[in-house]
Amino acid sequence: MPQTNEKAFETYVEEILLTRGGWKSGSNAEWDKERALFPAQVFAFIADTQPKLWAEMQALHAAGLEALLLNSLVKELDAKGSLHVLRHGFKFYGKIFRLAYFKPAHGANWEVLALFGKNRLTVTRQVPCHPGDNRTLDMVLAVNGLPVSTIELKNPGTGQSWRNAVRQYKEDRDPRAPLFEFKKRALVHFAADPDEVHMTTRMGGEDVLSAVQPGQSPGPDHLRHWQGEGRESAAV
Repeated sequence: MPQTNEKAFETYVEEILLTRGGWKSGSNAEWDKERALFPAQVFAFIADTQPKLWAEMQALHAAGLEALLLNSLVKELDAKGSLHVLRHGFKFYGKIFRLAYFKPAHGANWEVLALFGKNRLTVTRQVPCHPGDNRTLDMVLAVNGLPVSTIELKNPGTGQSWRNAVRQYKEDRDPRAPLFEFKKRALVHFAADPDEVHMTTRMGGEDVLSAVQPGQSPGPDHLRHWQGEGRESAAV
C-alpha cells in the first residue's frame, strides 16, 4: 500500500535532511518546552568548541554551571533575540560564549573552518510546542540547540495541503508561546505540502508569506499575502 499519510511525508523530508543536508536527528528527550531549546545540545556545543572557557566556568561554578548558564542564555534570547545570539554569542560572568560559527571568507583560515564544521544541525519530529499542553508540531530545525525553524507538513493524499498547515498555525498555535515569539526563538515558520511551501517570520502578525514552488528560488515575484483560498491578507 502506498504511503500517503502525513507521517510518510515527514519521514521523507527528514530523510532528505539527514542524507543530503548534513543534519542529524534530534531528540524530544532533550527538548525543554518551557524555554524552547535543547539545553544538552547547547552545553555540548560550548564544551566542544570552547573547552578552555567551559573548564574555567566549571571550576568556578561546579554543578551549578548548567543552570546558571541556561538562565543567562534565556535572558539574552528574550532581550536580544536568537539571531543576535547566533551571530554574537551571549555574556556569562563577563565572558562571551559563542553559539554558532560561520564559514570564513577565506578557506585558509583553518581554525575557524574547523569550528564551523562543529556546528550541530538537528531536525526533531513531533516536538511539544506549548508549555501548558502536549500539542506537537511536525518538525523543529535547530542550530546548536537553538530552534531556528518550525515546519508543519501536509500530504495531499490525506486531502490536505499547505493551506491546512497555515490554518493550523493560525488556529492551533499560540504566538505567545516561547517557541513562536517573534525573533526570540524560531526565526521562520514553514507551511508545506509536496508541491508548495509557504513561510512567515512572525506568528499572529501581518507578515508576508513567501510561496515557492519546486524548482524555483525565492524572490519578489513569489511573495504573497494569504487569506482563506486567496492570497490577499495577513500571514500566519
